[in-house]
Amino acid sequence: MARPARRYDIYLPLTYNDGRPIPHTHFREVERRLTRRFGGVTCHRREFPMRGIWEGTGEEFLDDVVMLIALDFRPNGSERFIATLKSDWLRQFDQLEILITETKLRVH
Repeated sequence: MARPARRYDIYLPLTYNDGRPIPHTHFREVERRLTRRFGGVTCHRREFPMRGIWEGTGEEFLDDVVMLIALDFRPNGSERFIATLKSDWLRQFDQLEILITETKLRVH
């Protein structure tokens, strides 16, 4: 039987804005926090990043990113938890923005 859920897609850059690689330990901590909250997380491999292109403050930004996916089966979702994580990650990854999407779905 299908269960309602929310899917959170978190797009994290592989480098700081100055081009230095973000340490592997940062990604492991993200995975641990998501696993503690949601019971698991799925990650794209950092060796095969996606390319993110976005415009802001009058210039174009290019990022190599990985996506982490977490499923939330809580009836009301985890909006405050995600907002707190985003705030922490903006500082930790030294970014202007981090994209996180939320999609309602049914899991079979």
